Amino acid sequence: MIRLLRVLRVALWVLVAVAGAAALASLIVPERSMDAGQTIYATPFSLIDQNGEVVTQANFLGKPSAWFYGFTQCPEVCPATLTEMSRLLDALGPDADKLRVVFVSVDPERDTVEDYVDYFDQRIIGLTGPPEAVSAMAKARYASFEKVPLADGDYTMEHSTGIHLADADGAFVGTLDTKEPFDTRVEKLRRLIE
Repeated sequence: MIRLLRVLRVALWVLVAVAGAAALASLIVPERSMDAGQTIYATPFSLIDQNGEVVTQANFLGKPSAWFYGFTQCPEVCPATLTEMSRLLDALGPDADKLRVVFVSVDPERDTVEDYVDYFDQRIIGLTGPPEAVSAMAKARYASFEKVPLADGDYTMEHSTGIHLADADGAFVGTLDTKEPFDTRVEKLRRLIE
């Protein structure tokens, strides 16, 4: 019996070690990582906004911005994040006018952003465009996404969930994480727009 308990204990510690190694591996930063100060948000792109207008990177320079990449059929993360962004804009009060909040659809094959962003907040700008243009723009900004087939023949999109912050010159300055306290996120935005 004692021998069985020792074997069981060793097996459990091996499982803990394997789980720990897997968790650590998932946290390892990819080879190509984004550094604060890189002007990746000034790199060229051409997409369509929710009003059907062609916009480029030049439309988003001159004012700090917060960028989120998602898709309109997202069941949880995207609507929750856009709701939170609306709450953050409300918390900024009149200073919210000093910030652009941008939602980029990573599922341009299905998505239109016209009504989607207005549902959350009319101050949020929605962008989409041809798949290759969205893909190039997201890649240049270190936003990842992937089309994942479902058993029923449909698909979903896996995507990065952080909100990227850029200064008025298009330099990346950090992220907002939905796991951070609300007040911390408000303070980050206040520092960004000052």
